[in-house]
Amino acid sequence: MQSPLPGQMMDMPLLISSFMQHAARHFPTTEIVSRRLEGDIHRYSYRDAEARMRQLASALELRGIAMGERVGTLAWNGYRHLEVYYAVGGKGSVVHTINPRLHPDQIAWIANDAKDRFLIVDDVLLPLLAQFQSQCAFEKIIVFPFSGAPVPAPYLDYEALLAQADGDKFQYAAHHEDDAV
Repeated sequence: MQSPLPGQMMDMPLLISSFMQHAARHFPTTEIVSRRLEGDIHRYSYRDAEARMRQLASALELRGIAMGERVGTLAWNGYRHLEVYYAVGGKGSVVHTINPRLHPDQIAWIANDAKDRFLIVDDVLLPLLAQFQSQCAFEKIIVFPFSGAPVPAPYLDYEALLAQADGDKFQYAAHHEDDAV
């Protein structure tokens, strides 16, 4: 690919998926460490994280999330939130992080204004979700199952969703020449 402007150092676009693919390829055993809400420490490698991101991207694609569509997150920072961030962006969709410290009416307004189709939420934030869910039109709600309790219907369990998806067949979103700014 020839650069459109002379002097550009790279002949490939900087895509969010490129960062994780690079890390998984060049630093496959380097650990990502995060503290879970339960208080323990979670560790896994870039290789393992990237595999889970592919699984999530594949699962979202199978459920109809297309390029440019929004997936909201109402979650605390951790390894699963990292997976969502890279998986959604890597498939060409938009991850929309929502601050759980906001008032429920503000959260509803923000989610509706963004036109979030899916919402991914920590199970400890389900009481907050209950305060505004009726004001929103989420097609699916996916729950990070932290507390050990089963995910209540009609919500989808994040881990079960990943287990059903084949990340090996997933291809990250490609850059198109007409997308260049």
